[in-house]
Amino acid sequence: MQRHRRILIALVVVGAVATIGAVTVTAQSSSSTSAATAGEPVDPGNYTRLYVEDGYRNVELKPGESDTVTVTVENGEDESVELSPQVASPPPQSQRPVDPSWVSIDAGDTSLDAGESREFEITVDVPDDAEIGDYRGVIAFTDETVRYPGRPPQPVHSVSLSTTVWQEPTVQIDSETHVYTQLQAGETFTREITVSNTGEQAVPVAPQFEAENQRRGRPTSRDTLDRSWVSIDAPSEVGPGETDTIELTVEPPADADRGDYRGTVDLGITDPTRADDNNYWQQVDLNFQLWTEPDEPFETSFDVSESATNATLELSANRPRTPSASGTTDFDVTFVAPDGSEVDAERSRVTDSGRVGLGAQRRPTQVDDTYAARGSQQTFTYELSDPEAGEWSVRIMPENTMDFEYEISRSEKP
Repeated sequence: MQRHRRILIALVVVGAVATIGAVTVTAQSSSSTSAATAGEPVDPGNYTRLYVEDGYRNVELKPGESDTVTVTVENGEDESVELSPQVASPPPQSQRPVDPSWVSIDAGDTSLDAGESREFEITVDVPDDAEIGDYRGVIAFTDETVRYPGRPPQPVHSVSLSTTVWQEPTVQIDSETHVYTQLQAGETFTREITVSNTGEQAVPVAPQFEAENQRRGRPTSRDTLDRSWVSIDAPSEVGPGETDTIELTVEPPADADRGDYRGTVDLGITDPTRADDNNYWQQVDLNFQLWTEPDEPFETSFDVSESATNATLELSANRPRTPSASGTTDFDVTFVAPDGSEVDAERSRVTDSGRVGLGAQRRPTQVDDTYAARGSQQTFTYELSDPEAGEWSVRIMPENTMDFEYEISRSEKP
């Protein structure tokens, strides 16, 4: 079954008590004392020893569908126990309660002999007009309850029943929704998001910019993307059977600070077949590394000994992942001698290198059936013959690259 979503719901299972003798809680049953209500622990031996196998069940159904789950209950007492299977109210939480009319329990003989195990079939029948969403229910097999501090009484012998009502989505996002790129201040980045509607009615579109990606739980060093940098051009709706585009444009000003920025755009699409409280599928993550073209060259110094025969400068650079990176990477290099005179350096060699993976790679820049290329790097070599001994410096002005590495080596005669 292809699902528009996958849900893992962490539930407090109050009925799956595998070893009741190990439980000490503030509790009450149909025959409990006032001490339980007052908050004092009750001897777990007061509870009927029933064991419910796997206290959590989940069914995923479309409106009009039904499904049946089987629950096994074992009697650990030395005498027979009369069961009373019924739908109980779930503990208060964010999920809506399942309608008891949806649930039927094939109980059969409810008398369970000592040491006996029995299977109970629980059927969930979702009506045709049920709303899309998640529902929670509890099936209690006795009227005994347990009370935890600050919470209402809950069934002891029970199984939690989670029901997800869903339909095949009619709206699909046909474009990559995760953006990570490098952008020069003053440049413009545009991403077109293609939206297709296979349904029989138009779906509204109302994109909203969110300052941060709320789905990221851990702190990061990224700054919030400025709302004024982002513009959104979108239709008000996508008609039935139609495909349209939403255009997202990011344009930081030329004086914007360099660094990492992030934000999120919720496309604001109302798909009638998806739950209103789940919009992860239509969120566009915007992640930018902003850089600025330098006005002055980078400068560093190095010492040359009396025995040095030459000095070699190697510059390695990756081209930026930016929309306007159409030119070739280059450097303007000038050596400065110990006496202050400038020596224009000529490039003597250019080396291309890259990395290719044969296994799984995330967002490779080039992929075919066998190889995944992760980008390339160029190394530029500049040589200085018979340099004068003393302290030299080199001035490096990069062109069409946002980062580079340098290495200065000297050959010395024995």
